[in-house]
Order: sequence, then C-alpha cells, then structure tokens
Amino acid sequence: MKKEDRIKLISKLDSTEYSLEPEVLEKHCIDWRGEYIGKSKLIIFPKSVKKIAEILKFCQKKKVSVVPQGGNTGLVGGAVPRKKGNEIIINLSNLNKIRDIDLIGNSVTVEGGCILDEIKKKVESYNLEFPLSMGSRGNCQIGGNIATNAGGLNVIKYGTIRQNILGLEAVLPDGTIYSSLKNVKKNNTGLDLKHLLIGSEGTLGIITAATIQLFPLPREKTVLWASFKDFSKVLSFYKNINNKFKDLITSFEFMNKESIEVLEKHECQVINLKKNQCYCLVEFSNFQKINDFNDFILSKLDFKNLDTDDLILSKSESENKKLWNYRESIPLAEKKEDFIIPHDISIPLTNISDFVKKTTKSIKEFTNGSKIINFGHLGDNNLHFNVLIEKQQNLSRKLMCKSVNKIVFDNVKIFGGVISAEHGIGQLRKAELQRHKKVFELNKMREIKKIFDPENILNPGKVF
Repeated sequence: MKKEDRIKLISKLDSTEYSLEPEVLEKHCIDWRGEYIGKSKLIIFPKSVKKIAEILKFCQKKKVSVVPQGGNTGLVGGAVPRKKGNEIIINLSNLNKIRDIDLIGNSVTVEGGCILDEIKKKVESYNLEFPLSMGSRGNCQIGGNIATNAGGLNVIKYGTIRQNILGLEAVLPDGTIYSSLKNVKKNNTGLDLKHLLIGSEGTLGIITAATIQLFPLPREKTVLWASFKDFSKVLSFYKNINNKFKDLITSFEFMNKESIEVLEKHECQVINLKKNQCYCLVEFSNFQKINDFNDFILSKLDFKNLDTDDLILSKSESENKKLWNYRESIPLAEKKEDFIIPHDISIPLTNISDFVKKTTKSIKEFTNGSKIINFGHLGDNNLHFNVLIEKQQNLSRKLMCKSVNKIVFDNVKIFGGVISAEHGIGQLRKAELQRHKKVFELNKMREIKKIFDPENILNPGKVF
C-alpha cells in the first residue's frame, strides 16, 4: 500500500479505529499455530458496517489488498497477511453487538465480531442453546466461524454453522452492503447468495452480521468416557450408542493412545480409566425432561455388547468439564511438540478403519521416527490425523511435509474422503486443493471469485 493511500485511508477513521504500532500489528500477523507470520503496516478496527463499506470502496478503487480477521484462531493461515506486507488488516472485534434475540422464532442476530462464548452465555440466560461449540470459543468470533463454515463439537446434533444460518449481512469488495438478515426458515426465492459467503474464507466479502437458529437448552448433560482395545471396537460402540440414543447424543469424540500420551506429557493426567489403544467421549443431553438421566442412560446400555474395556459416566457438571478438558486440550499439547504435520480430514465411517490402518502403515514405512496422533469428531466423519515426527529423516521439513501429505491425501481420495473437514483451505491447503478438486469445480470457484471481487483485493493468496 502506498504511503499516500494509507494517509488518505486513516483520515477516514477516528483514532481508536486503527493502529500503526508494530507491537499491535505483530500479534495480528501471526496465526495460532505460529506457522504463518506475515507483515502489515496498518490494522483497522471499524466500529460500524458503513465504515467497513467506506474502507472497502476506497481499497477497491486504489487496488489495496485486505485481510479480513476475526479472533485469528484459524489453523490454516487464512486470517493473517502474507510476508510481503502489502495488505491491510480489517479486524471485526469492535463490531460485537448482539442485535436481537427472537424468543418466538428462537433465533439470534449477532454482529461478526461477537465472541462465540459470549453469544452462548447470553442465549443460555433465556434457556436457549447456540448450536456451535469448539475449544476456541472464548476467543473465536462468529464472523470467522461463518466464513470458515465452522463445525466444532456438536455437528452430530446441530450440523455445521451453515445449516443454522437464516440470514446474513456482509460488505462486498466494492463497498456494497449485502443485507439479507431474514428471520425465516423457508426462503425459496431463487439463488441464495448467503451460501456462497458461508465458507468462503473472506475471499468474497466481509461477514458483518448473521441471524442464527437457536435450540432448546438441555436440562442437563452427561458425559460418558470409555476405552477400547482397537478402533474396530470404537466403530461398533458408535453404532450401538447411535442406535440406542439417537437425538440425545450431542457429541461423539474419538482419541487414540498417542493423543492421550501427548496430552499427559504436556497438559494433564487422564485418570479413572484403564490405559488402552482407543478412547471415546460421548455427550448425552436431556431434552425430554427425563428423570434420573444417568440411570436412564445406564438402563439402555447393553454392557454385554458394548466391546468396551472400561467405562465411566459423569455425575456432575464439574466432571463433565473435566472429561471435556481431556479432549479439548489435545491441540494445546500438540502445539508444544517440535514437529507435527497436521491433517483435518473427513472419511466415510464405513472406510475410516481401513484408511487408518493403510495410512499408518505407509507413514511408518516412510519414516519409523513418527507417531500418529488421531482424534476428532468421529460422529461426523472428522478425523485429525496428525503425524508427530520424533526422529528427523535426511529430508528438510518442507520435503517431509510434502511426502507425508501425499501419503495421507492420496489415501483420503482412495477411501472417498475430503482433505479438509472443518479448518478450511487458507494458505495451508492451496496446493492440495488444486490436486483434489475437479478442474470444473476450480474453474467455477474462480469465476465466482471474479464476479464478487474483480480486483482480487479480498484475502488474496488464500484458497485460490
């Protein structure tokens, strides 16, 4: 960005809406994992949708590149600028109002900079449940969640965020404000533009507000924690539990032995359960006002056919949080390891066992100094298949990542999966997207990008 353009842009802002300070810029130019470190000379914290529109209109005219940013908790480098330092950052943290809660239609209208956990706490005071939950809920912003079509912990019950959005507001690259905050569940009036913006990772527009479906708040929640000798028994357990409890299940999480080992190495000790090869966390929610909910769950469990070596059922909310902490702390523990190659994949459940066996075997043959850290939202096909390199081969890290990624993603294709289940593409998966999407799909994606953003000012270098 030219200096004179930066001065003109700043003149449109009040002193609390921007920063040029290196220490402020620095923390907004690095992703959560510390893998992507970019540069920028200006970050803007606009206080209104109109101000964002004014900024983007100016930026398109001057061909200034813009990186939209929420809580910057993403894991693919999608919300940070690139290394050249020519992009400005628009951070939505000042656009953080809950505009409306509809207690008849059960929906909430929130601005893009609202923190997820604050939305959840607010609607809980009305005995309503916000459908999205994830480990980063205390920092992530809902605009970023929508821009990446966040999945999280409750997809098995509520679906991804896309499935719960009734209406959307966004500012397009030319400064046009697209406002369609419809509070209706059925809208069959032609092509629905909001679904292009959801999951577009900030490449088509900046999401400034959304109307999102709410659900009845469960009376209580209970967490089941179990261990198994092998992965096939986990799948059998899933089928058994799903058949018996169906809509009472809000989460079904899987962790392998190696993920628990790295957790205990860096974060906390896992207690009250026999050490084993595989672990599961299942959350049940009492929506039906069932009396003695724990007794109800125990009465329906068929212990003869569960194939589990050990099982405990939480007895209080504090125990729920303790068990959930095991699952949610695994990414924090991984971050403290020196060299992990992450993968956020989705595999059909019928194929997932064969995928794990074949891919693990191939990686062990390629590098015997590695561990496979498997965990994820098994109930919705999402597996974090992360490779911990403990013994470096005679390859650079870049070549090691390239080789491991090829093994994993080739097998993802063979077994009918996709290369990103919930984290998105960002900077991390651009090359793989070119190889694993059909040419027709890629061409149509580029054409849509061109229609929305002919000057390519929004989040350049991401996805495409």
